[in-house]
Amino acid sequence: MSNDRPEGKWDPGQYLRYGGHRLRPAIELFQRIDLDEPSICYDIGCGAGEIAIAMTQRWPSAKVIGLDASAEMLAKSRSAAGGNNVEWVEADIVGWAPEKPADVIYSNAALHWVDGHDTLFPHLMQQLAPGGVLAVQMPLSWGQASHRLLREVLANGNNGEGYGSAELRQGVGRKWVDDGDVYFDRLRPYANHIDIWECHYLQELSGDDPVLEWVKGSALRPVLTALGETAASAFLAEYGSVLRDAYPKRSDGATLFPFGRLFMIAQRS
Repeated sequence: MSNDRPEGKWDPGQYLRYGGHRLRPAIELFQRIDLDEPSICYDIGCGAGEIAIAMTQRWPSAKVIGLDASAEMLAKSRSAAGGNNVEWVEADIVGWAPEKPADVIYSNAALHWVDGHDTLFPHLMQQLAPGGVLAVQMPLSWGQASHRLLREVLANGNNGEGYGSAELRQGVGRKWVDDGDVYFDRLRPYANHIDIWECHYLQELSGDDPVLEWVKGSALRPVLTALGETAASAFLAEYGSVLRDAYPKRSDGATLFPFGRLFMIAQRS
């Protein structure tokens, strides 16, 4: 997404370095949408566009719009096979509303970047046509070691002086995903069916510093954007060291990286 967003500037190549692991929950969410012939489908925060393109293949008569605030990600989407079958729109999720009520609003690993879920999720439900489906997946990474260590190094690293501004540390420290029952209560007034579940993947990563490379593709975007080249280099060296201790490489060369996700499907009354 764009530089003035809290997540900073996106690098499609870095994000897709472990594309198989990132795409798996997106596909699993998409497969759980139980609609036969939707007319208008949105993928908001569409990233590299794989699911928006899949929508055109699953529902060939539907109008499919892929929306993202990152020009870099949208360029990747447009150039993909089948990308010419999707209408790509550069726009921010904040304040977004479709021109006509949607049959599907899908969002994979995007809404955790947006504040105000107490109003955002009711707003999204109200943009659906009757019987329409909201399908959302968000990472449950805030409490895991990789992200806890990220906050600790930002606050206490650099010989105790920390890295970046207090504003940056506060933004990174925000718990971006609430518990499932909280979302149930937000969706309930607008839905006749809600399905919320969690899944924890034990991901096998390969290569040198694989957890650091994973986080560089997502959670580190605001940090690297804010710090600048010199401070970012020092931060990455320190953060990478503690990650290697927390996620040691096994004798077979693999690194295991547990990662949780929250899924939800809600159908408009």
